Amino acid sequence: MRKAFVSSAPGRLCLFGEHQDYLGLPVIAMAMNRRVTLTFNPRSEPGIRLTSEDLGHIQDFDQRLLNVESASSPLERILAECYSWPEQKDMGGWDVWIQSEVPIQAGCSSSTALMTAWATGWTHIIRGEHQAAEIATLCHQNEVLAFHGAGGDMDQLACAHGGLHRFGTGQPVPLTPPNGTFVLADSGQPKDTQGHLRRCRDARIPLMKHINEHDVTLDAENQLLLEGTRRNRDLEKEWAKRMFEGRAEGQEMGQALTEHHKVLRDVLGLSTPRIDSILSSAIQAGAWGGKINGSGGGGCAFVLCPDSQVDEVIERMIQAGAKGAWAVSMDKGSACKS
Repeated sequence: MRKAFVSSAPGRLCLFGEHQDYLGLPVIAMAMNRRVTLTFNPRSEPGIRLTSEDLGHIQDFDQRLLNVESASSPLERILAECYSWPEQKDMGGWDVWIQSEVPIQAGCSSSTALMTAWATGWTHIIRGEHQAAEIATLCHQNEVLAFHGAGGDMDQLACAHGGLHRFGTGQPVPLTPPNGTFVLADSGQPKDTQGHLRRCRDARIPLMKHINEHDVTLDAENQLLLEGTRRNRDLEKEWAKRMFEGRAEGQEMGQALTEHHKVLRDVLGLSTPRIDSILSSAIQAGAWGGKINGSGGGGCAFVLCPDSQVDEVIERMIQAGAKGAWAVSMDKGSACKS
């Protein structure tokens, strides 16, 4: 008997390693308790109708016409691939309702959270269970690789696995978060995700062969790019070790996040005056430090602050131009429930 159920997946913060997963380097990402939720309801009519609380009707799918190769969107590709599995059978029609707490197009992986919840829901319908690694691979293949996206797989791994992990070194490595509270702020500024990813990727991939060479001769621009990439790599490595050993102290980590942000801003050109103002105002209100989140050029930033300063930090971020700010905490990965 077909029953209604809910599938959901979290947005994510990239703590360290921003803009380096596509270079083959590890990243540290944390799933946060702002989620994309899909409600699956059986319908008497055939077909699948997808609607959104924010956008209204999005798309209808006819199961008889699904084809991975001709699919025009990641949602359709994921659905077509799930329907190609040998255990798939006639599952009737479904209405799928989207609700999101993740800032949209703001660097918190809202699109990947949607894809992950979508893939998890159909895997649940067809197989009755899902595995995080399988969901991450399914989403990365159909969201990024199939459409020649410029990013790596951090978003898919973080949304599927949840928690706080180091990704990119084989199996995900669980880490212990620092003391304090993360506060996320949405600048409200639009951003060009793929444009910034491609620009930063294409400029640095040729330099990666020199990443461990300290006597290489380059022009000033490429030398700066190489040194910035190396510094971000070293920050990620240092804080992965500290969090793995359970000795990440909030104040020191906040200062390291700010250092990471300065490289992203000054070397890769990813911040904006409004985001810098939001971060500076939060630090003036008692935050230990923070950084831009995601591809950059707009979108969100976050800080790490003492628990006692959360309310003041949120207020100051909004005064500095954020259209919204929220305390966030570590959350589970993609999940289904009846």
